[in-house]
Amino acid sequence: MAKIQKRKYEKTDDAEISLVLQCNDSHEFYEKYREMFPNRKKGIDSISKIWKRRSEFLKKQQAETQSSESTERSAHEFENLVSAQNKILAELSTVMKEQLKVSREILARLPKQIQKPEEHTQKPVEIRQPEQKEHAKKPGTERPSDIMIGS
Repeated sequence: MAKIQKRKYEKTDDAEISLVLQCNDSHEFYEKYREMFPNRKKGIDSISKIWKRRSEFLKKQQAETQSSESTERSAHEFENLVSAQNKILAELSTVMKEQLKVSREILARLPKQIQKPEEHTQKPVEIRQPEQKEHAKKPGTERPSDIMIGS
């Protein structure tokens, strides 16, 4: 037979969780719980189970506040970084515009130089290859001619 799974804990409302976090001890929590929720039919065992989960609720609340603070902080830091980057880029662009303006003024004042085609065209350097010399014939390498033995 299949077992029916029960909840480990009863579902707690946000109002119950906030009440748990406000109280310092279990007696105070029990009294305030009965005042705030008079129509709920929970017994002392159910209320004590809620109190026992107090550390769990505290951890969840701290994690939620830290995550919301970190996202707010990171968004604020991101805005600061982007604004600093924009300032730097604006300074760079003004410096570059000034540099271009100065360069144009310098170029406008310089006389235009007419370049002679002979000066700037380089003649190709001829690569000399060593001439092939005929190998000197050694005297001993020739074939002997017919020798006539005579009188």
